[in-house]
Amino acid sequence: MPPYLLLILTPFITAAIGWFTNWVAIKMLFHPRVPVRIFFWKWQGLIPRRQLQLARESAEIIEREILQQHMILNEIKKINLEPYLEKTAHTLVWERIGPQLRAIPLLGSFVNDGILAKFEVIACAEIKNEAGPLIEKVATQFEASVDLKQMIEDNIAAFDLERLESIVNAVAKREFRTIEGLGAVLGFVIGCLQVALFWATGAIAM
Repeated sequence: MPPYLLLILTPFITAAIGWFTNWVAIKMLFHPRVPVRIFFWKWQGLIPRRQLQLARESAEIIEREILQQHMILNEIKKINLEPYLEKTAHTLVWERIGPQLRAIPLLGSFVNDGILAKFEVIACAEIKNEAGPLIEKVATQFEASVDLKQMIEDNIAAFDLERLESIVNAVAKREFRTIEGLGAVLGFVIGCLQVALFWATGAIAM
């Protein structure tokens, strides 16, 4: 090969090497899925190899930084149950208690819509009075019995890697292309520097 042709091709060869190196590095985030042994070296993608560790540390960070103490408890307490309680009281009086009272001999003849309406008002008020303490008990019991950290860790650890890869590629596609392009640019620059060095030192005669 003529020396001048080698000098011309060198930057493009190093650019291709730089692009390919970064492309392989990105692919190695998820591949190979299972360990591949090459002589004495075991090769596996970063995410598959560290999935359990990532799950554990991610769960710890989420619990510590995002799900702060009593956050779930406070959010449950914010739920407005009043519309549901009113509907429950109406259903309870008119569809459950009312028909049963009217079915009682003698007493049933005295149970009219006015009485049931009063029962509904009383039932609604009593249910609302009990709702606050009840929801607080439920929230406290939920917080005490549900291990959110373990739940998050288990879900991340069991998350399908193929689906995760597709999500990451969809979200970071532009950034990955930039990384690959940057590898090519750096490779080209290094190739140009090599050509300049060869020319300056006379390592390759024109």
